[in-house]
Parts: sequence; structure tokens; C-alpha cells
Amino acid sequence: MKRRSASFKSVAVIMAAVLLGVSAPAGLARAGLVATEDIIGESRQDDRARVLEFLARDDVRAQMVRLGVDPSEAAARVAALSDGEVARLAGVMDTVPAGQAHPAAIVIAVAAFVFLVLLVTDLLGLTDIFPFVKKTRR
Repeated sequence: MKRRSASFKSVAVIMAAVLLGVSAPAGLARAGLVATEDIIGESRQDDRARVLEFLARDDVRAQMVRLGVDPSEAAARVAALSDGEVARLAGVMDTVPAGQAHPAAIVIAVAAFVFLVLLVTDLLGLTDIFPFVKKTRR
């Protein structure tokens, strides 16, 4: 029985050591005041970097070339913008839709909607447009 008691004690000591090691703080925390200018400066740099990353995308560069705009000149103009202008431009990038639907897709969607409306009215017996629809008798 003594041997069993000794093994329990050794397990208890090991578990206590593990618990102490796990609960110990990982590092020291340092608190201090942060200047507003530091935060605003980081935000401004992030906005400028986002706009420049957008201009560096292959599809955007191809569109600029197609429209006759030199991509390097556009990047230089973004670099010359004021911080307020870059922030406004980055805000517009967040709110403007990524792209518009192709006109053919809009026409197909409208045609499908009209077809469904006519099909439902034909099923209800209000119209007689499609010969393949079994009419309900009223």
C-alpha cells in the first residue's frame, strides 16, 4: 500500500508542477499611451497601400491600358494624393460594387422572369399561351 501511496504522491507533484507551468503568465504586458497621430498615420498608410494594391491588380492594369492610362502614371498620381483624398478614395472602394452585370445577363434574367409569370398564369387557367401546359378547368 505504501508503494501505491508513493506513486499517488509523485503523480500529484507532477500534476501540480504542470498546473503551475500552464497557469503562469506567458509574458509581461506593457501598458502605455498611444498618440493619436500614430494611429492616424498607420490608417493613412493602410489606405494608400490598399489603393496601390488595387491599381496593381492585373485586371485593373489591363482596363487602364485599354482606356489609354499608363498604370505607372496612375500609381504616381495616387502617391501624390493628400491623405484625405486617399482616405476618401479608399472609402469609395469599400462602398462601390465590384462590378456590374453584363447586359446580356440582365436580358436573360428578365426573359426568364416573364416566362415564369406566363407559365404560372397558364397553369392557373388565366391565359392560354403554352400548349404543353395542362389546363385546370374552372
